[in-house]
Amino acid sequence: MATSPVHKGWLRDIHNGRLAAVYNGTEVFDFDANDLDVAVAAIFSADVKFELTITAGADGVGADGEQLTSGGAAAECDWAAAACLREYKNVQGERTDAQEVLSQIIATPVYDFQYKSKAESDEHVISTGDLTTTYTGIMADEAPWATHYKGRILNPINTFGYTVLAIKALNEKIAKLETMVS
Repeated sequence: MATSPVHKGWLRDIHNGRLAAVYNGTEVFDFDANDLDVAVAAIFSADVKFELTITAGADGVGADGEQLTSGGAAAECDWAAAACLREYKNVQGERTDAQEVLSQIIATPVYDFQYKSKAESDEHVISTGDLTTTYTGIMADEAPWATHYKGRILNPINTFGYTVLAIKALNEKIAKLETMVS
């Protein structure tokens, strides 16, 4: 079936008895006449169940704890996770600026907030999807060290790393106070 390179949506192929889903001119998947009969029967019986495996990226499927991520429309999906094993990292050196990090954390304002709905923004809304919970957290522009993906997403690895450094700085202060008291 010939389509325009910008076509998005359903395309009916009468000659071959198929219905195809098309995105930017590329057929993503299709149903033939038998598939359509099964789908219609399932919909009308109100018992629809799909069993499938999503494969993405060079290594196929993800593992426990990984999330399927996308770089946007028509981008290939891949599996990602915040790995902790040294073997997955190019270590650049140990951080020893715990006091400076503690100062950054202390200077960072903390707010109560709820995420905006899609209707409240002209841009793509990035959130947890839970619009009713009141969260307590930071703002990216006031704590860029706690974000990634161009400062739009909370970076759990940096956030935890900075927290550990701040605890080390507090522990050092406590140890000094204890030696002064004894």
